[in-house]
Amino acid sequence: MGIQIGTIMISWYGLFIVLGIAAGVLLGYILMRINHLKFDDFIQIACFVGLGAMAGAKLLYLIVSWESIDFSRITDPEYFSALMGGGFVFYGGVFGGLLGLYLCGKILHIQVAVYARAAIPVIPVAHAFGRIGCALVGCCYGVPYDGPGAVVYTESIAAPLNVPLFPVQAVEAAGNLVITGVLCMYDVYCRRQGRRAKSVQLYLVMYAVQRFVLEFLRYDDSERGIILGLSTSQWIGIGICAGVITVEIFRQKRVAMKRKM
Repeated sequence: MGIQIGTIMISWYGLFIVLGIAAGVLLGYILMRINHLKFDDFIQIACFVGLGAMAGAKLLYLIVSWESIDFSRITDPEYFSALMGGGFVFYGGVFGGLLGLYLCGKILHIQVAVYARAAIPVIPVAHAFGRIGCALVGCCYGVPYDGPGAVVYTESIAAPLNVPLFPVQAVEAAGNLVITGVLCMYDVYCRRQGRRAKSVQLYLVMYAVQRFVLEFLRYDDSERGIILGLSTSQWIGIGICAGVITVEIFRQKRVAMKRKM
């Protein structure tokens, strides 16, 4: 599924991944200018984070989908290519990206924390384009649903055909754009107040809550891994929220103790 240009087929998913990267770079350039940071350093960080994210997203997909993998065909070049070329889990990309961020700071000696706080809106805007690609090809599809906005796939390698489905991918794309806007406004507010923004923590919590809710509207259970009635992504989201809240509580306690001293 995609655009046919002569003998070349450009898939919708690949096209929107490229568009997402382009939108992320453009937004990143604007954010670097606003925050008086070096765009060249941002590009280097983005390369490390991007490579780590792709590796992490693929690794977590293989972990949660191992039961559906036909290991007897793993040496088949066509099957192996299809397995490696498709299927990514976003939260795996988050953890892989954080590892890439850490390695970038260690190797290139860049103050990556400063850049992460400033550039965090790049992630949800790029993710939004990726979800539009998902909607066009039918992966990460929603539950059967015949209300307003229902989508019916007549051609898809993932989604059930000729069945009205909830447009969960489009809803998540819209939610990611809202998160992008909130993060940008929060950054402006913090700069005007002379406060250090906690943009990364805010993003992690907002996305975790959004993803937790939307997971109930997805229908691709075999691709997500279900444990005690919740998907892998929902459990990870719970862990992220608990971790962010715990760290913030301890930070506030340390600040209070220093003031008493």
